[in-house]
Amino acid sequence: MSHQIRLAIIGGGLAGASCANALAHNQHLDIHVFESAPVMSEHGAAVALAINSQRALRHVLSAQGAGMMETVMRRAQAVPMRSTRNMLVSDITYLQASLPRSF
Repeated sequence: MSHQIRLAIIGGGLAGASCANALAHNQHLDIHVFESAPVMSEHGAAVALAINSQRALRHVLSAQGAGMMETVMRRAQAVPMRSTRNMLVSDITYLQASLPRSF
């Protein structure tokens, strides 16, 4: 007997979308993302990716082919901040859409 677990994720921002994406491959989960904004869009905010986050993202994107990290960062309008080992990403919507459905 197969029983699905209903899962509510509150917030469709970077964390909510990433969480839903990471769990999407589990067929026993019925995932619903609740977002108060009427439309998913970039609000001019940016996110800083620390060096370990960049390494993890590179690992996840490497399954999609060589050079994918550079392509995603360029299209997400990432700006390297070498002095602090961070990368500033301004197009979060593109970054979210570039992540694989399951990893």
